[in-house]
Amino acid sequence: MSQIPGGHLYSREKIDEVVASTDLVALIRQYVDLKRVGSSYKALCPFHAEKTPSFMVTPEKGVYHCFGCGAGGNAITFLMAASSMNFREALQELARRAGVNLPESKEYRNYTGPLVSKTTLLEVMKKACDYFQANLFEQGSSAARDYLKKRGLAADLARSYGVGVSLEGWDYLHNYLKKVGYSDEVQKQAGLIRARRNDDKNGYYDVFRNRLMIPICDPEGRPVALAGRTLETDPAPETAKYINSPATDIYKKGHMLYGFHQAKSYMKAAGMVFLVEGYFDLLSLVQHGVKNVVASMGTALTQNQINILRNQTKEVYLLFDGDSAGQTAASRALPALLTAELDGKVITLPKDHDPDTFILEYGDEGLFTAAENAVDILDYCADRLVSENGTTLAGQARAVREAKEMLARVPDAAKGQLLQRKLAEKLGLDPAVLTLGRTPEITSPVTVETRPRMPVSYEAGVMSLLNHVIIHSELVAKLDTLEDIWPQDASRSVFNQLLQQYRTHGQIEPEKIYFEESDELASLVSGAILTARAYSAEKAAVVFQELTDALRYKAAKTQRARLTEAISQAEQSGDRELMRKLAEEKMAQPHPMLMKYKPQ
Repeated sequence: MSQIPGGHLYSREKIDEVVASTDLVALIRQYVDLKRVGSSYKALCPFHAEKTPSFMVTPEKGVYHCFGCGAGGNAITFLMAASSMNFREALQELARRAGVNLPESKEYRNYTGPLVSKTTLLEVMKKACDYFQANLFEQGSSAARDYLKKRGLAADLARSYGVGVSLEGWDYLHNYLKKVGYSDEVQKQAGLIRARRNDDKNGYYDVFRNRLMIPICDPEGRPVALAGRTLETDPAPETAKYINSPATDIYKKGHMLYGFHQAKSYMKAAGMVFLVEGYFDLLSLVQHGVKNVVASMGTALTQNQINILRNQTKEVYLLFDGDSAGQTAASRALPALLTAELDGKVITLPKDHDPDTFILEYGDEGLFTAAENAVDILDYCADRLVSENGTTLAGQARAVREAKEMLARVPDAAKGQLLQRKLAEKLGLDPAVLTLGRTPEITSPVTVETRPRMPVSYEAGVMSLLNHVIIHSELVAKLDTLEDIWPQDASRSVFNQLLQQYRTHGQIEPEKIYFEESDELASLVSGAILTARAYSAEKAAVVFQELTDALRYKAAKTQRARLTEAISQAEQSGDRELMRKLAEEKMAQPHPMLMKYKPQ
């Protein structure tokens, strides 16, 4: 799908207005717990695991920067990274929040490609959820309301979590959404309709029909996906208990937790959160007054889901079914919890209970009593290895194999060694027996998609030059002499913006540099903004000259190589006239080795 670059859609004045109207501290505080330090704010970085805060927000300069992993940028960059948005989507969202009118450019209005923005997908998903809820509470559907009563859920609770119902017909939602202005393409990309017989020429039908509908929301409370549960209490084997939205541009399975936006303030206040598997497990707990609860939505718990909790709470109480499947799910959560540096505890329920039935029978007091007796997840996993495999030779061999598999899923080598000793102690073995034979790869978890790496085309010298000019801003006038030789890679955008700022205002405003991607360029700029001058004006000019000499040498060397290749191609094609012109051009240029800069 073709996309218009977000930075070309709106005027720079409008982009600046949106950024100036955004409270950077309030924005970032939705994701991390900021503490004031002088005129700045500090927190644990939301983009990598750390024990000592190195993430700084400086509202006076309009930037954030992590001195641990290097993540940095402005309000737009942050929302891009934290919510997996592109530039245009982040800008539109910030404009909406700030109440800034953002008229579309002529280029955008004339665009006719198949562009469905995340904003539009969010709108149609919200419209679908409103429609489903109206079906439940305004249009009848006694079967769905009866089902909720059987589950012991009050109407007010169902309303607050957006629960609704899809009707039994094939295309009720499809027709309704078309009537209110949403095309087939929009509905299809939102995962709400499917083509009949795999051919859209035959029309579409609703994905969700005759099911209780449960909206899945992002951390800001916006519906991004749906889960549809059959209204049958005991469905036939051929009937899927749940039908879930597919992955879309606004929803990635395993990247969200059900009920998170409602639970955020409660888990932060309590310092702990209950983590359950199912939607109705969560709703039952909330019905009984337990509001610091989130759900993994019945899938295997992912590192992304655990990382979401890292900046909101300190302890995670795993509350899974009491059967073997629930115990296995608890064990598999250990590596993710260790990586995110969260304290994990396991609440063991009776085998014939799940969280829903348990709280219905024992109430919130029973749940909190069980929580007080929760077992540390390290001990839980180690004890389970012993109890399930026994002490026979074959059993110990199985336990060792499972222990190694568990250790292999812990990406932090230091934490892996702690777990290795604990497991060896429980199994009565020498820790060396559990050695993996290789060191686990050490990675830094993030709450959003992994931050993109620098393209191969980035040159260290170019990056150093940008950094130097931002820190020593009086040098910006000298960039004029580099316009013809600056490489045509992603760094060119920053170069162009700095030069344009100087030509327009006589000075630079690096906090108003914008990026199509939230990558190392944003990190470089935010870091430079927060860096004090390194040299006097005289020394800074000398360093600038050294860096530009290196750039000129590289540009001359690259151009000479291109001419040599072009001459070779002209020779192969027999074009002697072109060969002569290219050779003259090459002769007219001094050899790079004769230039002032000599590579070390």
